[in-house]
Amino acid sequence: MIEAITSLTIALLVIFTLTLCVNEQFKLLNNWEQRVNAHKIVLLHLKNSQIPEKMTIKGQDYYFSQIKNKYQVRVNKNVYQIQI
Repeated sequence: MIEAITSLTIALLVIFTLTLCVNEQFKLLNNWEQRVNAHKIVLLHLKNSQIPEKMTIKGQDYYFSQIKNKYQVRVNKNVYQIQI
C-alpha cells in the first residue's frame, strides 16, 4: 500500500513539473513571436508607409509609431524599438 501511494505521489509530481515546464515554454515562444511580428511590422512600414498604425496579428494588437529615426512597436505591455 505504501509503495502504491509513493508511486502515485511521484507520478503526480512528474506530471505537475512537466506541466509547469510546458507552460513556461509556451510563454517563451509567445514572447519570441511578438518580437518577430514587431520587427516584421517595422520592415513593412519601411517598405510602404501606407500600412495602418494598428495591426492585429493572432488576436494581439500591435501599434506602430515613428519619431524621427526611431521606430517603435507596442504590443500588450512590451515595447520593441529600432533606431536607424
